[in-house]
Amino acid sequence: MTLLRRLLIAAGLVVIVIGAIGVLRSASVGFWPYVRFLFVSAVYADLLVMPLVLLAGVLAARLLPPWLRVPVQAGLYVSAAVAFISLPLVLGYGRDSSLPSALPRDYPRGLLIVLAFVWAAVVVASVWRFVRSRSSRRTPAST
Repeated sequence: MTLLRRLLIAAGLVVIVIGAIGVLRSASVGFWPYVRFLFVSAVYADLLVMPLVLLAGVLAARLLPPWLRVPVQAGLYVSAAVAFISLPLVLGYGRDSSLPSALPRDYPRGLLIVLAFVWAAVVVASVWRFVRSRSSRRTPAST
């Protein structure tokens, strides 16, 4: 397992170096817009998204029955990650009317479709956990 972990870390570092070289060699956008993007996205993720997700998780843990907690918390976390990743596409950053192939899809609708699948999975997992919790209460423990 240690070898696999080290190989994955090495592969990740290679990808980071390739990306950094690409940013430094890019003359079309420049270095500082990339730095600004990284700073703003880190601040957005750490100071806005994460506290809201953690608050929602705490509220779910306190207010929901045990069989419903884990699926709802997982749905909240996945929804936050998907929304965070898709935000630039949904807002249309990079869309150019003179270049119709740049961001050609309906990204808000796509986000809603992905979120619908996430929450459908939450419903299925919740029903499964509910049925399982009911059946475990009925069967007496064998000694």
